[in-house]
Amino acid sequence: MKILMASDCYIFQTGGITNVVLSLVRGLRKNGHDVRVLALSNTRESYKDDYSYFIGSFPVFYYPEQRRSLIRKSPLFDELIEWKPDIIHLHTEGSISRMVDIIAKATGAPVVMTTHTDYAHFIFGRFKDTLPVHLLAKVWGAGTYKRTSAVIAPSEKARNFLTLQSVTDRVRVVPNGIEPGRYQKEVTPEEKEALFREIGFSDNGRTMVVVSRVSREKNIRELIRYMPSLLKREPEAQLIIVGDGPDRKRLEERCSEGILSEHVRFLGRIDPDEVYKYYAIGDIFLSASTFEVHSMSYLEALACGLPLVCREDKSIEGVVFHGENGFIYRTEREFIKYVSRLLSNPGLRKKMSGNAVRTASEFTDERCVERTFALYEDVLGKTGTDGTE
Repeated sequence: MKILMASDCYIFQTGGITNVVLSLVRGLRKNGHDVRVLALSNTRESYKDDYSYFIGSFPVFYYPEQRRSLIRKSPLFDELIEWKPDIIHLHTEGSISRMVDIIAKATGAPVVMTTHTDYAHFIFGRFKDTLPVHLLAKVWGAGTYKRTSAVIAPSEKARNFLTLQSVTDRVRVVPNGIEPGRYQKEVTPEEKEALFREIGFSDNGRTMVVVSRVSREKNIRELIRYMPSLLKREPEAQLIIVGDGPDRKRLEERCSEGILSEHVRFLGRIDPDEVYKYYAIGDIFLSASTFEVHSMSYLEALACGLPLVCREDKSIEGVVFHGENGFIYRTEREFIKYVSRLLSNPGLRKKMSGNAVRTASEFTDERCVERTFALYEDVLGKTGTDGTE
């Protein structure tokens, strides 16, 4: 099958969307499918790199990590139209979606779209449950998803996004998947020692790890706010934050003085193929985010055998089982209690580690690819090979 994978977020951006796209591309190609990728370039130049088509773009002034493009005509579009994809899988609602419209119209290829972001939450925060936001989200969603033959929601939480209320009959839940082999790699004691030395920490069995884009909606500031109280109970606790983003500088400045300067490290963006090493040196994984849809980093941490301590949120239903592979907290007091319990009890960590790996085995990339491809076949069966109903 000829599959065009399309996304504003790809290899030049860190985060879950990029990881999902990469996982699907690798898995579908492994199964023998002809997969090409349409994405935004990290410069104003458009170019082709093997089977990836990058369209010139510019940074968004209010969110420089994200990019946009106004290009509507390109020889790269013409080449993809001539290639004639059987189906287009769109992952973002930005500039690439306008380009997908052009290609889909010219080829008759049906569009499947995965929704990765709760825009009502992202844009309006605590006001998302107000009537005006409800109405705006539904109207926006009706226009955004009208082009789709099916919409993939990675979790039950995503299925209930306000923006999907006008297309509920087209929504299918397909959980994200990871490649366990990319994370379940051996890290020797010597490698661990070298990593701790580079970070400036010791291998003391008290290491907490965050792997995330460092941005406002990820709520890393809450973990940092809780650290002084945690250190009173666990004075050897140390926090490693892997990832980059617009909030990094501000949070680093907050941690640069006083007791936090000795116990918190920001490592910035790490090569995706090297991230497993940082899970491997951790003892537990932390997240305070309520923005997740179906977090890839949670699954990666579980695959590496890390117990999770996460803020309560619908996105972790079926992923974090309280008291089995981690703990779910609601308050600072609960956070400190659960983190302290894990840090001070190696036996409990070992038991939860085994449960974590078993949970991760339910969310493999192979299973995700199988479910996604079955949806493609279902869509093509309903529309016909020429894209008509």
